[in-house]
Amino acid sequence: MRKKLGTMGSPALRIANIVLAVLLCPVSAWGWGSDGHEIVAIIAADNLTLAAQSHVASILGVSANQIASSMESASVRPDSEFREEDRSTAPWHFIDICLQDARVDIPKRCPGADCVTGKIDEYSRRLKERDYDRWGAAGDLAFLIHFVGDVHQPLHAANDADRGGNCIRVDSPLGARNLHAAWDTTIVRRVEESGGVEATARKLEQTYAGEKASDAWIPGHTNDIAWESNQIARSDIYAALAIPVEPCDPPAALCRNEPEVDLSPAYMDHADAVAGHQLAKAGFRLASLLNEIWVQPIGPNDVMPRAANSGPAQTLSSKSVGQIVGNRRSRIYAWPGCGSYDTMAPQNRVVFPSREAAEQAGYRAAYNCP
Repeated sequence: MRKKLGTMGSPALRIANIVLAVLLCPVSAWGWGSDGHEIVAIIAADNLTLAAQSHVASILGVSANQIASSMESASVRPDSEFREEDRSTAPWHFIDICLQDARVDIPKRCPGADCVTGKIDEYSRRLKERDYDRWGAAGDLAFLIHFVGDVHQPLHAANDADRGGNCIRVDSPLGARNLHAAWDTTIVRRVEESGGVEATARKLEQTYAGEKASDAWIPGHTNDIAWESNQIARSDIYAALAIPVEPCDPPAALCRNEPEVDLSPAYMDHADAVAGHQLAKAGFRLASLLNEIWVQPIGPNDVMPRAANSGPAQTLSSKSVGQIVGNRRSRIYAWPGCGSYDTMAPQNRVVFPSREAAEQAGYRAAYNCP
């Protein structure tokens, strides 16, 4: 999400208008909009390993059957909550890769790792090492879910001296204020049609199921994802709409006299397909990333998630073991050492963060457990 600032005149007036814009100007739509981020979160939740499920459930404080809805809620926190709490997080949502840039230019577009690619790598490390910042484990997970969605929105990885399309006015009957907003929300809502977030997530997941294996997240290759999104922006947005390439000027904060572009029905149909594909890839890759972070389930001696400087850590009690697996058909749960733990059919397994959570969900312990 980026703010749209109008053309300004004198330096004094420019400063005044910037301040006024920050205070009063309505914010452009979120990266992918709340619906897009929620779609990505649901797809990712559906594709977590049992080990990753146990960690996500523990961090978010929910049972296994609430993971998808909880990740869905967490996905919008960086825009709806954290941005208002700390405005310095705004640049974390995008990377301004110019249309003239080459792949090797990406690092210089993220000085101090203060952009979406840098933050994906940072929060992946924080979650893996349990080195949480002031937002704690749940906040850090919310950031990671959100940023993986952001980097797949093509205009969050491209710049044509137009603030990622925020300066490009559009001629469209669909109500988008600018090109960035059209890709953030208008196109996603077209992808949804009348199906809603959950139905759309499952539809995209099924449509692109054959690509899941090829959409594995490769640690250390975050810049490759941003570059892929940048290439899509070049071909399917700027070139497709015949928008001239402007001088490379990533720090530009002001909109110039940009031309208005026509979002024809044919263009929107093509954009729908591109956006749907990107949302699916983001979901699969987010799941792959979380699965790579947590390859082992939570054990009884694991440290409870906590924020930095939040006091001493606590270990999980023997009744809060995160390796609890329930059978959705028999409504029985088990843990390592139980005779039925390893024999449950994969399609029937449900992971719970604790025995209490399993029992609250209506499950009982297996009789063959020690």
